[in-house]
Amino acid sequence: MPDTAVQRFYRFHAYVYDGTRWVILHGRRGAVASLQLRPNSRVMEVGCGTGLNFRYVLEHLDLTEGSLTGVDFSGDMLRRAAKRVEGRGWQNVDLVQADATTLDLGRSFDAILFAYSLTMIPDWPAALRRAQAHLAEGGRLVVLDFSRFRKWGPLGPVMRTWLRLNHVETLRPYEDELRQVFGSVDVRYWLGGYNFTAVAGKGI
Repeated sequence: MPDTAVQRFYRFHAYVYDGTRWVILHGRRGAVASLQLRPNSRVMEVGCGTGLNFRYVLEHLDLTEGSLTGVDFSGDMLRRAAKRVEGRGWQNVDLVQADATTLDLGRSFDAILFAYSLTMIPDWPAALRRAQAHLAEGGRLVVLDFSRFRKWGPLGPVMRTWLRLNHVETLRPYEDELRQVFGSVDVRYWLGGYNFTAVAGKGI
């Protein structure tokens, strides 16, 4: 797998991620709730990082009937996730290092989550389409990510610039593309456009 700028970024941040991201990554438990999981749901998180969101997903799943697949481009982040999975004894979690834009796991999922990951993927439309291809009929996809800070006044450009320096691009038309791929999409914004939660479905 090619060594990209984002992979190099996370080679360092993998070691500080868990201790720092709670300050900025808001709304993750609510995003998981929007997936409307059942005990036997098959779930995939795209851009799972160190597995910070796994506990929010697994509290909805039966240990033997439900399953969670974490996908990430960064091997360094996945190694941290593997330590978390092993340490918690989660037997129904598997981890896959893969490019979200070319993902082909050969199986479908009842629920797919992007939590603060889509804005870091350069070819994000391709990632959405690969996710749609993996979503089972009647399944649900949720994207939680930074929005445009439209109501933040002069602080808006400051936040967008800071995030761009951290490989996060907030100004792309994510909501429009989601509607192109999935049709009807429910989008909610929080704190003046700090983040958005988009809920889409397949055949629902």
